[in-house]
Amino acid sequence: MRVYFDNGVVVEGGGFRVLVDPFKPFDESKYDIVLVTHGHSDHVTRHIRRARAVLTRETLQVIALRYGVRPRRYHVVRPGDRLDLGGLYIHVLNAGHVPGSVMYVIETREGTVGLTGDFNPAGSNVVEGADVIEADVLVMEATYGSRHYVFPPRDELYRQIAALAEDGKAPVAIRAGPLGKGQELAKLLPSRKLYLEPRVAALNRALGFHGGRELVRGASLNPGEVLVLSLASRPPPGFLLVELSGHYVVKKPAGAIGIPLSNHADFPALLETALRSRAKRIYTVYGRAEELAKWLGRLGLRASRIPPKGQTELTQWF
Repeated sequence: MRVYFDNGVVVEGGGFRVLVDPFKPFDESKYDIVLVTHGHSDHVTRHIRRARAVLTRETLQVIALRYGVRPRRYHVVRPGDRLDLGGLYIHVLNAGHVPGSVMYVIETREGTVGLTGDFNPAGSNVVEGADVIEADVLVMEATYGSRHYVFPPRDELYRQIAALAEDGKAPVAIRAGPLGKGQELAKLLPSRKLYLEPRVAALNRALGFHGGRELVRGASLNPGEVLVLSLASRPPPGFLLVELSGHYVVKKPAGAIGIPLSNHADFPALLETALRSRAKRIYTVYGRAEELAKWLGRLGLRASRIPPKGQTELTQWF
């Protein structure tokens, strides 16, 4: 069995070739199945429409809203499901990242491969924390795979956000990823004081989150009211700008208040996930993959950055 990276994680073995989280155009004829962990654009592409895909209902809704497409053939799953694809079994686990996010374990006669995608054992006010994932080989994200990334308790960060909104000195603009934090803020903040940029409002409606109101063009907000912006949007003049990202543990943004609220696992959670997986081989991917692999090696685990396309590294089974 081979595991490598080619515009997504590729797993080959048992007569199957599986692509996980493609983020660029790909040749669907080369893959038996495509697994999508969640709806962020660095994990799924509009070209998924040509493939046979596995994804959750929420991720299907996000793709339809953002790209206006649906896969040609698809299996809708949820955590706890086990798909039998004729000798290839797919186990589905909760990832705790954003609404509809999942992890997968691929099972063949040669062994099992676990794929975390983006995950968060701490969860949030809209998703439960990630399940424990166990597999012979684990492919795990490393977005915050540096020892500097240790996040404060989420409830503490929620209190900070709520306090800024309640301060009342100026209207607050919160810039954050619409999928994940957009739903958290809709649940966290008082609906009567919350306004959503149209793109955020549309996504929340599609996912069934109805807190707050869509901002009407030209409308003005009062002190004590909050506007949720997507990442590329600029705040109106006179607003206090707040940005949410795990990177603000180690650096602060210019011209804004940075709060380290993240939908990813922090460094201790990454280490714990690797240890609890009981994996005989670990591949790291995304973000600080090289650094995380070195730390896992210090813990006695066989870990390395995932090999690229064309590298002939073979997974060793025990």
